[in-house]
Amino acid sequence: MSSNKQRKARQRAEREEWEKEQERLAESRRRRRMLLGIVAATGAVVLVIAFVVALSTARDEPDQSTEEPLGENTEMLASEAAADAQASAAASAMAAGEVVAEDYTVEPGTPVDSGTKPARDNRRAACGAKTPANARASRPRYPGGPADVLRDGVDYVAVIETSCGPITIDLLEKDAPVAVNSFVFLAQEGFYDGLEVFRDFGAIAAAQAGSGDNTVTWDIGYQLPDELSVAKREGYPIGTVTTAGEGPYTAGSEFLIAYGKEFDAGFRDNPTQTTFGRVLSGMEVIDTMTAMERTGLGGESFAQRLFMESVTIEKR
Repeated sequence: MSSNKQRKARQRAEREEWEKEQERLAESRRRRRMLLGIVAATGAVVLVIAFVVALSTARDEPDQSTEEPLGENTEMLASEAAADAQASAAASAMAAGEVVAEDYTVEPGTPVDSGTKPARDNRRAACGAKTPANARASRPRYPGGPADVLRDGVDYVAVIETSCGPITIDLLEKDAPVAVNSFVFLAQEGFYDGLEVFRDFGAIAAAQAGSGDNTVTWDIGYQLPDELSVAKREGYPIGTVTTAGEGPYTAGSEFLIAYGKEFDAGFRDNPTQTTFGRVLSGMEVIDTMTAMERTGLGGESFAQRLFMESVTIEKR
């Protein structure tokens, strides 16, 4: 069987698996939306109950014979107050379509050592390039969310220097400001430098990058909302750059670059991926990747590694 026929057969099999996965994800999204509603409602109810309890406590004289030790009671109240504040802040962020941070007591943009690093991998870099020195470096988390780095009136462009050449992306800061701010922040932090374009997601014709490898989805400490105005208006043409999530508040550092019509066919009627950029040049790098020899099961890993040696943000 020719390599072209093998590729089509692989993509056909991946497509069938992807359609099954989409059915599961649709059910997962329904549950997630229900859970988000419950979280928001629970936060509001907790605040009301806390207010009522506080009023009741203020009116009644404490029973010294049954009163809990002051230290334990103070610690419990502080813990409950912190949890209530976190739930309330998260609910407010969701309602406003903003980033949901893991810990709102942490200053946005503050890195915390996660100890998470890509798995050891002895494959060579593609196109005769060298493996970056930081290919196995630990990547931080940002539990307070990303810092606000975008400035009004500035057009942002990302240049991804890969093992096989540069990919230049026009970032859509007006249409997807939350996703673009996160991407620009992580790029300026050097988060993406030395990571791979680690997956050819053939079922939906997309290259995937921004995490450790083909087995790990990194939790960077915050989650992004859906920003779907461009996707609903234009669909997902070839060269579209999107977040990689399963619905609202499931996306983080990972992103997808669509290289085939299958991406649009799979998501146009039910857009779930935030479009935050378009490839201006460098799609031939993705073509090089999709033509590379495969290894392992599934056909999504490669005999060689396509690194993002650096991601540079230009302001125009």
